[in-house]
Amino acid sequence: MRTRGRMLKTMVMMGMMLLWCATSWAAPAVTIKTLTPKAGDLLEVTGTIAPGEELYLVVSSSQLFKAADSPGSQEASKLGKKFGATEIPPIFYAVTSNPSALATPKVVSKGQWFAPFKWDVEVNKIKDWDAIPEDVKSKLGDVATAAQWKFLTFTHEDKFGINTVSKERPLGGGNARMIMDGDASKNWNKDVSLTLDKTTGEFTAAFKVSRRIAPETSLSVFVNGEKAGEASIQKRGFYFRIGGTYMNPLVVFIGAIIIGCMFVIVGAAGGLFTAAFQITLIGTQGMVGVNAANAVKPTNLFLSLCSPITGVYSYFKEGRFAWPVALFFVAGILLGAFWIGPTYSAKYLPMKAYKFYLGFFCLLLFIKLWYESTQKSINKNKAVKAIVKKFDAEMAAAKREGRALEMGKVALEKGWSATSLRFSFWGEAFHANPIALFFGGIFIGCVASAFGVGGGFMLVPFMTTVMGYPMYLAVPISLCGTFGTSVGGISRYVLSGYSPDWIMAALIAFGAIIGGKIGPKIQKKLPEIFLKRALALILLIVFLKYTNAIPFLR
Repeated sequence: MRTRGRMLKTMVMMGMMLLWCATSWAAPAVTIKTLTPKAGDLLEVTGTIAPGEELYLVVSSSQLFKAADSPGSQEASKLGKKFGATEIPPIFYAVTSNPSALATPKVVSKGQWFAPFKWDVEVNKIKDWDAIPEDVKSKLGDVATAAQWKFLTFTHEDKFGINTVSKERPLGGGNARMIMDGDASKNWNKDVSLTLDKTTGEFTAAFKVSRRIAPETSLSVFVNGEKAGEASIQKRGFYFRIGGTYMNPLVVFIGAIIIGCMFVIVGAAGGLFTAAFQITLIGTQGMVGVNAANAVKPTNLFLSLCSPITGVYSYFKEGRFAWPVALFFVAGILLGAFWIGPTYSAKYLPMKAYKFYLGFFCLLLFIKLWYESTQKSINKNKAVKAIVKKFDAEMAAAKREGRALEMGKVALEKGWSATSLRFSFWGEAFHANPIALFFGGIFIGCVASAFGVGGGFMLVPFMTTVMGYPMYLAVPISLCGTFGTSVGGISRYVLSGYSPDWIMAALIAFGAIIGGKIGPKIQKKLPEIFLKRALALILLIVFLKYTNAIPFLR
């Protein structure tokens, strides 16, 4: 009996050893060579899988995301309706020797309407869950269901999803990186390398993680379904946590000074320029779960909030501020900016639509301002023509006499009414309708705050075209309007759960104040025609960039 028992025990031990050996051979032996890469650096993984197998290296964020995690109420509602309580890793990369199991290269048409607004781009079209082989489905890390795969595909192929969840910029206007194989001829394989010896199972895979990943983000590494370990992303310079981007704060500050100065000079487009600055240069993208546009808008408004303060004060001291006109106008703007604009903007203006419509606003203003700078337009408005002549004469006299240029002053007339307000500037008579100003302000405040801008791109044309005021008179009123839009807009965005990036906003605010001090000193040295044409040309460039009209600007 004892001998039989010992034999049985020996057989069990040998069986366990054989099982352990078999398991050890089947399980991948993996080394994560870069455990703490910086955002934007290479993540390299080497090891051995079973001979003859395909490689599926999955690197994904350890912390999962679901719709209810969205800080923005509108995003939480929209994603919740589409995907319910499904959880996914918002960062997901799959490097594989068998990419055809997960995706298919495809040429798709992008853009709007007709050339040059339309172009073709090759994307790696992610396959539906049902089209993926069953043995591959078990090798995708934390993603194991059709609902997860559908949500994940949405975040990489849909503009709303990309700008809200994955945060990795689309490639050439197509999809974000997700399935990679190292084929250098494909744009989604840039900075990706993969070697696999199927005879031995030895492999080396490396790729650059996104420059947009937040510091201390933990990434889980899976090789053929087995978790091999984790890597931790390290910061790459200063990270704006709410803005979701790495950028030197000095760049933000200097950019704000330049834009603030330009904004006060022309009284318009400060918000447009700041939006372009944030999107293109700073790269504001927002936290995971908040659409990039809803991160840009509230932060953007701090330039148009602070830049006018010093600018308006300077104009007031010079006697160029028709404050009763601004009073009625700003009252309407505050109402529209607080109650209407931001609420609908967060729901209906994600980044894709935001950039496109903003671009066309720029085009319309370019056409209008360029026309207004022509002699034909100036001749139609006798008061403006007279102001321009007086400015030219005063500039020549000041230069000849070696003294500082002296501008005209605003003189208010007595006898205000609800429908009439009269004043003069540099000896020329002007008038305003307070009721029209109030309701016009509501409309402008609503539209401007919806785009997260001060509204100068509408305010200045409204003042110069509808009201018939010269730029020297229109700019101070426009600056007050942008201040009102900013106060109302910021307040509503914050109350709706869309906080600005406070550090970035502070840098923009201080830069704008400095620019606001410099701007008025420059403005009175520049002719009216030059001011309008300079603004018009900048608006044209923004239009071309935002609507993807020119290939090299995409």
